[in-house]
Amino acid sequence: MYRSPRLGIAAWYAVLGAVLTAASGAVLAVVAPWQAATAPACVAWRWCVQAARGEFGLLGRTAASVVLLAGLGLTVRLLLTGVRLARAASARRRTHVRILAMTGWTVPELGATVVDNAQPAAYVVAGHGRRVVVTTGALQQLAGDEVAAVLAHERAHAAGRHDLLLDGVRLLHQAFPRMALFALAHVQLCRLVEMRADEVATARHAPISLARALVTMATANAIDHGTPALAGVVAATGGDAAERLHRLLTPPAPLGRAQRAGLVAGITSLALAPAVALLAVQVFPVLGMCPALPL
Repeated sequence: MYRSPRLGIAAWYAVLGAVLTAASGAVLAVVAPWQAATAPACVAWRWCVQAARGEFGLLGRTAASVVLLAGLGLTVRLLLTGVRLARAASARRRTHVRILAMTGWTVPELGATVVDNAQPAAYVVAGHGRRVVVTTGALQQLAGDEVAAVLAHERAHAAGRHDLLLDGVRLLHQAFPRMALFALAHVQLCRLVEMRADEVATARHAPISLARALVTMATANAIDHGTPALAGVVAATGGDAAERLHRLLTPPAPLGRAQRAGLVAGITSLALAPAVALLAVQVFPVLGMCPALPL
């Protein structure tokens, strides 16, 4: 949400959680419906067990084995894809940290690592420690108040663990690239975490300072567009720069208490409703409904 990025982030994750819970409930409804032991899924389960026990001959046993192996193969593939993506991201981040250790130096008064680069840039390296990095170009081209505002923006990313928020939705988007919802969620969360970091930074620094710094860094094209994704960083120039500038220079009216309370209640209900429905309709009634057929 433009007026409250933090609630916007919560709303998007409530939507994602609701979708995943509903999908799990749908799968459970197919595999073990609560209606009756004669439901199609229970009949199918009985057939599979009987086929696996050889009651339908070699052909039935073969068919049951193929179905079982296909299901196991799909599950293993999904798990391996998730592990591969997570390990690749972790390796990229470790490489970036090693490069910083060799080429950068810590400046305690800035609370950041400085790297020698003529382009003005600032970012936070995701993962353990969440190191804030600023280039010599930024220190030379930005005024003192602008540097302070930019570093506050990056510390807000680190404190809010925005890298984890983005990694979660990025994993969903990569695992299900044809799902438009996950693609849209990734774009919107990238936008919202930047606005949230701006919001935190401008609580102690003048919005105009951060706006000027953003213009300078965006104009200089400080970080190549592919670098943040490859190196595992959250850059100060991320999100929609024009929208962020407008919001910095013309801050929206804050939400009132009643509006905020209503939104929190709505987001909470959205996140919990599918889980409550799944427990009430599927999990508890399904126990004992499908007959046990030991192999």
